[in-house]
Amino acid sequence: MSCITPVENFLLQFLRRTRRRNGKDPRVCVFGEDVGHCGGSYKVTKGLAENYGDLRVLDTPIAENSFTSMVVGAAMTSLRPVVEGMFIGFLLLAFNQISDNCGMLHYTSGGQFTIPTVIRGLGGVGHQLGAEHSHRIESYFQLIPGIQMVAWSTPYNDKG
Repeated sequence: MSCITPVENFLLQFLRRTRRRNGKDPRVCVFGEDVGHCGGSYKVTKGLAENYGDLRVLDTPIAENSFTSMVVGAAMTSLRPVVEGMFIGFLLLAFNQISDNCGMLHYTSGGQFTIPTVIRGLGGVGHQLGAEHSHRIESYFQLIPGIQMVAWSTPYNDKG
């Protein structure tokens, strides 16, 4: 019997997929709090900074609105950023950047820009994370034109 929990399976799958994308496409980069040498929340980016360098795995300050704006600019210049939002409730701080920039910039620019970005945030009531870390705000993002949401039910579905 495995002692790896389903949450750990999802996180390990995310790490494997991010490593695979980073290895195949030099435009893929990861932004977020503690994603570099600390390995990120739940260690989902462990080893990425060592493998791909600090310019592709960028530790950011605790300023979700600022680093999400950086990600939009990076995506506009043909990079493929991945945002590690730590917890989905924290992404409310970047709601304007996600909705007005990530979601609608393609439309408001007349198709001149695409924003190919993955934004990841852990949500829910697991692991006794307290009131500040247990939000389920996916429905906020579902209503934004240009945003495509994906939520996997199993690590196998996550792998594709």
